[in-house]
Amino acid sequence: MIQIQIWGDFECPYSYLQTLALMKLTKHYSNQIEVLWRAPELNTSRENAAPSKSYVENLTIALAEPIAQENTLTLNAPVLLKDTWLAQESACYANQQGLSLPFALAVFEAVFSKAVDISIEEEILEIAAQVNMNAERLRDGLNSGILTKQTLLDADEFKTYGFQGVPAMLIGEKNFSPRSFSPITGYTTFEELVELIPANSLIGNK
Repeated sequence: MIQIQIWGDFECPYSYLQTLALMKLTKHYSNQIEVLWRAPELNTSRENAAPSKSYVENLTIALAEPIAQENTLTLNAPVLLKDTWLAQESACYANQQGLSLPFALAVFEAVFSKAVDISIEEEILEIAAQVNMNAERLRDGLNSGILTKQTLLDADEFKTYGFQGVPAMLIGEKNFSPRSFSPITGYTTFEELVELIPANSLIGNK
């Protein structure tokens, strides 16, 4: 089985596109690919700030990507950029449930289509419930500090690999040494992902 680890930002349009491409990839290979969401080093200086001109321009550019057109994506600029740490911690919990991609996509839709404030715990719990995560267990995890520790470790690993931005990924065979994984920086299309997958690791070599 192939494992892909993705570091993404829930207010980054290209992280949204990458998540859609990964979802398409898992369906293409009949779930022979496991995807784990990892928390990057977050830019806290932008919290509660209005999106910059370049940020808004990137939304328009991202909409032109084939995966965005294929999914008739909506990318409305948030009125204010928010603290996304609760969403990152919740994605860590979603990994344990095998729901990282559905949860991430639900968060992106909430941000870019519904103007939901994902810095509010109750909003995050509602999103989690929508993808069949146990909201009360998630609440316990958020309050215990365990998920905070994991996301901080994720952010440290993001820096260790020298990633300069998101989305960023590691691709390799599950249970192999992390050193054997290939680091990928920047948005990677579905077609490019297919080329990066070691086909001999997949049943039937699809």
